[in-house]
Amino acid sequence: MKFLNLCKKASKKIIKVIKNNDISLFEKTQKGFGGDISMKIDLIAEKIFIDTFKDYANIFSEEKGLVNNNLKKTLIIDPIDGSFNISNGFPYYGSSIALKNKKGKIIKAFIINLATGDYFYKNKKIRIENNLFINKTPSSSLNEMILFEKSYANIEICKKLAQHNIKYRSPGALALSLALADKCKAVIFKGEIREFDIAAGIFFNNHLNIKIKDNIILISKKKDDFKKLNKILFKT
Repeated sequence: MKFLNLCKKASKKIIKVIKNNDISLFEKTQKGFGGDISMKIDLIAEKIFIDTFKDYANIFSEEKGLVNNNLKKTLIIDPIDGSFNISNGFPYYGSSIALKNKKGKIIKAFIINLATGDYFYKNKKIRIENNLFINKTPSSSLNEMILFEKSYANIEICKKLAQHNIKYRSPGALALSLALADKCKAVIFKGEIREFDIAAGIFFNNHLNIKIKDNIILISKKKDDFKKLNKILFKT
């Protein structure tokens, strides 16, 4: 459980930084490896992960790219998922960490909502939903909600969903939404698909129905919901 313990350790450090309520954490810096402009908190969170895992794995990060520690395993991380949310005090932001073995296969994943402490962990044998600070059992769900990330940039899809009277929400942190897919009717995303954003979340819920094509991600628990949305999104 070393990977899980290191993820928890790094997460607690990042949460402590955020709780200092220093507005300068949201200052824009340079463009990161993934193409987005990084905030100060992105770089601080990344450094915490790099320092925490330096003896455990190489690190491939959205901000810095590859940090080669000459080790067999590699972490794929998004240090802060939901930067706009965190800078505006909306409690839906986190970190996403996937672990690849030397063959490049994802074998473990950890996603955390840094605002609440809720985390999602999976390896080959176990799948855990819990909280950093309190023991928590997974919450029940009616599985009626659709999360459509980046809906604001995909008006045509919004129109199609409206024509079918399909409601959705767009909370603004793709990794967290993917981690919650098991509790939803579906999770939809259209835009640039980057490994940092999706690796951990897709692995955590890879038992669900998943389609990734034409820069669109569709993940759904029930086959009927998946088939209906697949026809709307992919015109099949």
